[in-house]
Parts: sequence; structure tokens; C-alpha cells
Amino acid sequence: MLGCMPGVTDPLGIDAPGIAESRALREAHDADGALTRTRPTPAAAFHAARRMFLKGRRVDMRALAAELGIARPTLYRWTGQREQLLSDVLWSLSDEIFQRARQEHPRHEGAKRLLAIYRKHVGALVEAQPLHVFLRQETQVALRVLTSPLGGVQRRTVQRLAELYREEQEAGAFQPRVDPDLLAYAVVRLTEGFIYNDTLATVEPAVDRATEIVALLLE
Repeated sequence: MLGCMPGVTDPLGIDAPGIAESRALREAHDADGALTRTRPTPAAAFHAARRMFLKGRRVDMRALAAELGIARPTLYRWTGQREQLLSDVLWSLSDEIFQRARQEHPRHEGAKRLLAIYRKHVGALVEAQPLHVFLRQETQVALRVLTSPLGGVQRRTVQRLAELYREEQEAGAFQPRVDPDLLAYAVVRLTEGFIYNDTLATVEPAVDRATEIVALLLE
């Protein structure tokens, strides 16, 4: 199916063009968080959506526009459609966890470092209550945003992991047996299969099993 989509030629999605960030997310990178609460801007829209999500509320475009005091067409110009906004919010939260995990393990230790970052990142994700709420309340939307190659989260996660693998490779601490892009894609797809299910009732044992298999891939 991916081969039928304009601009997407790789069935794995790993060489396809990256998901374009919304204006809201781009401006939120550099915005003063305090100022985003005082006037309606694209960055304010993004931060307001994040607050909705983190409180376990449904990210509702009508309610978001009303909170900001703007028309919905303006909101859509800033954020894209609702699933684009959800994708940006989820990606930003996931990437913050990932970057903290990297900072906690800064030394080049090859597979040991990669696995430690993986376990910290995925472990924090599955413990995040807002993610549990989102998966329970909007299962199909959540799985589409999180796990579809066109959803925005999966592809950016693959790119981030591939960057990390290359960093260790260039430092001489890690020699992957396959291309880092393909390895990152395999790790992400494997992880999705273990942690995203209807109830998340067995998520902790699943993370442990996923970590064991990822360790084999990183050997």
C-alpha cells in the first residue's frame, strides 16, 4: 500500500521523506513556555494540546480553538489536521524521554549503551498514564498515529534511533550487522508489537521480552 502513496517508495518506510512538522511544533521548539499562555500563537496551540493530552483529556479541535480564542480554520493552519497534531504531541513527549535517556548514558559503550537507552525510553513510555488513556479511549486513532508509517511517530522514531546507532558506529563502539536504518526500523516494529495492545494489562512483561530480543539484534 505504501508504494501507492505519492512520494513514498520504500515499503519499509525508512527511506521515505520525513513527516513535515506543523508550524505549531516548529514554533514551539523555540517558544517561551510561559508566554504561550498569554496570547494565541501556533506555539500556544501546540502547548495547549500537550496540556490537554497530559491531563488525559481528548484533544478536541473545537475546544482547543475556543480555549485560544481563534477560529478553527486558523487552528488547522497552525497545527494541521487533528491526527497531525496528535502525532506532533506524541512525538514531542516521546523524544523528550529519549533525549533524557541519552543524557543519562552519554559514554560510548556500544550495545550496552544502546540497550540501556532503549530500556529507559520504552519503560517510561509504557508507564505514562496519558498514553494508556489515549489507547483505551481512541484505540484505532492511537494505533494509526503511533504505528503507521504515515502516522508521524514511527518514522521519526526510526530516524532518531538510526542517528543513535550511527553515533555509536562512528565512535567505533558498535558494529551493526545491518544498515542502521534497517536495524532501527526492526527495533521499532518489534517494540510496537510488544507494547501496543488493547488493554496494556501485560505491558511490563512484554517490555522485558522485547528488551531481550532487542539485545540479540544489537549484538
